[in-house]
Amino acid sequence: MARPGLLLGLLALVGLVSGQCAKPRQRPEIRSLSPEDRGRFFRALNELRNNGELDRLSKMHVDNADTIHGHPVFMVFHRVFVNDFASAIEKVDPGVLVPYWDWSLDASNPIASSVNPIASSVFTADYCGGNGSGDKSCVANGPFSNWEMKVDSPHCLARKFNQGDSIAPFWPPEALLSMQRTCNQYGALSSGIENGCHGAVHLGISGDMSTMFAPNDPFFFLHHGMVDKLWYDWQLAGPGERFQMYDGVNYADSGVSADDVIPGYPNMRVKDALDPRNGLCYVYIDSGSGAATKRLMQEVDRQSGAPAAEAGQQPPSQQPPQEQAKPVDGANGGGQSGAPASFPGGGEGGTVPGDMANSPSPDSIVAPGATAGGSGQSAGATSQLDALTSQVSRLSGDGTDRAEASAALHDQQVGFLKDMILNGMGQNGGVDMASAFLHHHHRSRFLTRRAAAILRRTPPQETPGLDLNGILSGLATGLLGSDGVVADLLKGLGHVVEVLPQGLGKTLEAVGSIAKDVTDDVFDILKLPKVDLSKVPEEERRIPYVAELPDWWYKNNNLNATYAAQLRAQVHDMIDGFNRIPGYISPAVAHYVAGKYGQVTYTADG
Repeated sequence: MARPGLLLGLLALVGLVSGQCAKPRQRPEIRSLSPEDRGRFFRALNELRNNGELDRLSKMHVDNADTIHGHPVFMVFHRVFVNDFASAIEKVDPGVLVPYWDWSLDASNPIASSVNPIASSVFTADYCGGNGSGDKSCVANGPFSNWEMKVDSPHCLARKFNQGDSIAPFWPPEALLSMQRTCNQYGALSSGIENGCHGAVHLGISGDMSTMFAPNDPFFFLHHGMVDKLWYDWQLAGPGERFQMYDGVNYADSGVSADDVIPGYPNMRVKDALDPRNGLCYVYIDSGSGAATKRLMQEVDRQSGAPAAEAGQQPPSQQPPQEQAKPVDGANGGGQSGAPASFPGGGEGGTVPGDMANSPSPDSIVAPGATAGGSGQSAGATSQLDALTSQVSRLSGDGTDRAEASAALHDQQVGFLKDMILNGMGQNGGVDMASAFLHHHHRSRFLTRRAAAILRRTPPQETPGLDLNGILSGLATGLLGSDGVVADLLKGLGHVVEVLPQGLGKTLEAVGSIAKDVTDDVFDILKLPKVDLSKVPEEERRIPYVAELPDWWYKNNNLNATYAAQLRAQVHDMIDGFNRIPGYISPAVAHYVAGKYGQVTYTADG
């Protein structure tokens, strides 16, 4: 008779061979740890500093900085890197829980200030300690106080909050959920995260965290655990394809592949890290922010007449591993959840057609009119073109000089496009044209083939004076050439403009009062003490704006400050919209006001 231990070992081996991890390790939010588990984690961290493993990780990050930042491998590398850290921790203390930090819950008050005097508990001595002090900004309280680091040169572990004694706001949960819902490609999500929410935390804490040896500060791993969780939750929303999805262009301007070697890990390829439930063998436990935000979004959808997601659905990170293949947020078999109908896709605040929420098109944000037909909507080619033209005009109007320089060119391109779409293509062709026009990687070859096909089937009399050379010179040179409007705007931009919808404020402004029981649900989901919101000053109920980061940060990380500013403007538009909803309470605000005004301790029994 086989011994139980041997049998369990064989079962585990079978699980790994079949590609399924027998028992994934769970990663909880740090504030859900018991004081005992938290202390155990901190003691293991201190040993990691003493045995040189933290130095090894910091040096690896420095050595690979140029390759990993500003490129699609950004999230892949950091997934493996954080798992490397977790494995080192577990070698020190097998069975220790390795947490992440849901900083979206601290978006309203990362640290105490004169406006928000209640600090996040994460910055207290019981957790990770606070700001640095003295001329060198050395961390002087908490479990990492008086740490001496060796990388990049001998120095004390430093923190220097970006607003003196306080930290500028982070991205709120609403912005993160919108980004996850509207991104249909890996490249869109990776670009949006790195250009947006990721940098706000690094620069907010600053000190070592604002350098390439940021892994000196344990906040780095807690922060990147959250970054990885954003990707993981997005994958769970489309498990049929997103756990294999990897796209974009690398640092050498070549297309990426899942067979690419991960920088710093020569024995690992990208495909080895795409599904953390298997080879890397871990899952995340949701902090409640995702579930609370979805509950609020469902009410916004309901009041705006849009089909809401299934009420009470379990957040993806809380689903057991064997159940995680179920799509969430109304995703169909393809996993393309799309933006909810209450999230406009562009223009002057108009709403997206209801069927578009489940449309498989990745183009719903950049060219909303051009994708309406993808969900069965019958739209004229003229309206499709007008939507496309409107987007080009909007994107090129960020600066007065850009708008003036491109105004004349717009008129020229509109003529070419109208002749092509109206005279040479049917409605569905117009949809395909507008979509591929913005997103096809090899634009010149595509336009050549498409234009030739149009001219072959279009009677000459229907497009007088328009020939293949005219189309190509107008489109490929004027609009998509090296000095063209769209080519210039999209260079380096990637999918950033897809990340968040435009015009959200006007849609949300029309939404009625959020029901009291929904607000109570938010406090319940987050396990917070109930608060009489009538006693909370209006300024404290508002979601604050996301901070602007310095240009040097984007330069050091191979990012583009212009595109990041556009993304930040979209987040501010979203924040304005939510702040205008009567009765709305953000999970981040709920987390803050509960700490300041809450009197009753929440229990499972209520």
